[in-house]
Amino acid sequence: MKSVIFVGWVDERHTPVVGETMKNQYVISELRNYCKVKVLDFYNKKAHPWIYLQAAIAFLVNPQSTIIFSTSAKNVYAMLKLMKGLGVKRHIIHWVVGGAFPQLVKEGKFKADVFNYVDLNLVQCRDMIDQLKEVGINNGKYVSNFKKIDYYPDFEQALKQREGEKIVRFVFLSRVHPAKGCDYIIEAVKLLNAKGYKERFIVDFYGKFEKSYQEGFLKNIEPLDNISYKGMLNLKEAKGYDILSTYHAMLFPTYHPSEGFAGVFIDAFIAGLPVLASDWAYNSECIENGRTGVIFPAHDVAALEKAMADCLENKTDLVAMAKNARAEAAKYEARNVLNEEYVKKIGLID
Repeated sequence: MKSVIFVGWVDERHTPVVGETMKNQYVISELRNYCKVKVLDFYNKKAHPWIYLQAAIAFLVNPQSTIIFSTSAKNVYAMLKLMKGLGVKRHIIHWVVGGAFPQLVKEGKFKADVFNYVDLNLVQCRDMIDQLKEVGINNGKYVSNFKKIDYYPDFEQALKQREGEKIVRFVFLSRVHPAKGCDYIIEAVKLLNAKGYKERFIVDFYGKFEKSYQEGFLKNIEPLDNISYKGMLNLKEAKGYDILSTYHAMLFPTYHPSEGFAGVFIDAFIAGLPVLASDWAYNSECIENGRTGVIFPAHDVAALEKAMADCLENKTDLVAMAKNARAEAAKYEARNVLNEEYVKKIGLID
């Protein structure tokens, strides 16, 4: 069995609250089916700065191990630049986090030759491969985002419950942060309320707050009876997906600069939810407009409002989209993505 040294934000002993730790926990869990994995966890590294020494020792005493870097491109770049400069010869995989990587190279913040030094740059969206080629990185390879899906909520029961509702229930499930489009949702709700839709829908927010944003967000939604902040939704438990499946559609008007393949899309598919998403980053690759959701222009509150109003007026077939979304989920099951065939292709098993 080949050995792997996995470097990144993991926070292995806790339920993940950010996309990077969630992704890394899933990747490690699947890799352990095929490889011996040593984890070098850089999450909250300021609290345990000796992790740098542990990493150096692990690299030296395990010269045959594949090194997988799965953390921000900024952190990976510094380590790769040092290893390249020292002439270190290793099998190295850069498992790219988020979607900002090609743009950062294009802007000159990273040099392409440093990332060409690794064997593979694994990216979550196919469009990123072409973008990397445009900036001189030729070793990009596609690997979809995925999750280990242990539970599917009762979809027929969920549809029956949704059809029996007198209101449309929208959900936001992500980091509660301005760049995730939270303010746009608030503004769209205000517009809809002013047009007489107030009693016909609600929006529930779930997720961890950006600390500097919490006070202002809560103050802004306080006068709006049809917006609520519900705290964290634990999708490690079946109950979390049961709750998620009670909604009619997910809202995702993001403009976050490092957006990639958002893991919440898979959560939406598992729960059978169409996604109303901004045409930002790779959203249109992940959500098929008119089939698994609605794609609207980024930074356009009026377009978000219209997408929501179309749901309220039955101009959008939420049931058909829900069925399509649920059918998508199996594509992103861990065993269908990081399977034996793929692990062979990236050189982790013979």
